[in-house]
This record gives sequence, C-alpha cells and structure tokens, in this order.
Amino acid sequence: MPFLLGLIPTKDWIIGAAVAVLAVMCWHFYDKYNNAVEYAATVKAESAAALATANKQIADLTTQYAAFRAADKVIYENELHAADLQHASDTERLRNAAAARQGDPVLSGASGLAAAIAAWSQRLSRLESVSSGLADAIRFDDAAATECWRDRDALTGK
Repeated sequence: MPFLLGLIPTKDWIIGAAVAVLAVMCWHFYDKYNNAVEYAATVKAESAAALATANKQIADLTTQYAAFRAADKVIYENELHAADLQHASDTERLRNAAAARQGDPVLSGASGLAAAIAAWSQRLSRLESVSSGLADAIRFDDAAATECWRDRDALTGK
C-alpha cells in the first residue's frame, strides 16, 4: 500500500489537502449562515410578539383611561349639579334677607328700643345663616376643585 501512495505526486497531496480544508471551511461557514438565518427569524418572531403585546397593553391602557375619564366626568357633573343647587339655595337666602331688610320694623315706623334691638338681632341671625350658607358653598367648591385636581394628577401620573 505505501508503494501505491508513493505513486501519487506531492503536488496532488497538497491539492487534496487544500480541497479538504476548503470543504470543511465551506461547511463551517454554511452552518454559521444557517444559524444567522435562524437567529434572524427568531428575533423577528420575538419582535412581532413583543410589538403585539405592547399594542395590546396600549389599547388596554387607552380603554382604561377613557373609562376613568368617563367616570370623572359623571362625578364632575354630579358635583356641578350639587353646586348649582347650593347656589340656588344661597341666592334664595339672599333674596329673603333683602326682603326682610326692607320689611324692618324700625324702618317701617315701629318705635322704641325693644323693636330696634329685635330687628337688629333678627337681621344678624339672617345674616349669619346667609354667611354660613355661603361659606358652605365655598368649601364645597374648594373640595370639588381639589378632587378634580387629584383626579387629573392620578390620570397623568403627577
């Protein structure tokens, strides 16, 4: 057998070794190319899945935000209606106070210190009730405004 191998020229051995090395290198790079293609496909699939998840989350948050805004709008409308009722009540109290002022017994011609004191005490009690009603209305409006700001801050993350 060594005799037969000796018949092959050295140049052919070198060429054969070069072809074998070239074949191994081609196989190696072909395998690397296939791995890169598989990796790119995997990354593309994972990116599509992540994008779908993000879009779903954005849609859910948008729906949740719209629901919160609708609920806040209902609360605001209710508070506004209550404030309107309070304002109407306060206006009626002021009208009653103005009517009582015009029907004051001192100004109508009643005489005596007792009538004047009774008129002033009556007027003071009416003014106290009107001022307490106005103070309640202001407190209610401040509370509604504070709640509105709190809701806005909760929605915007401030």
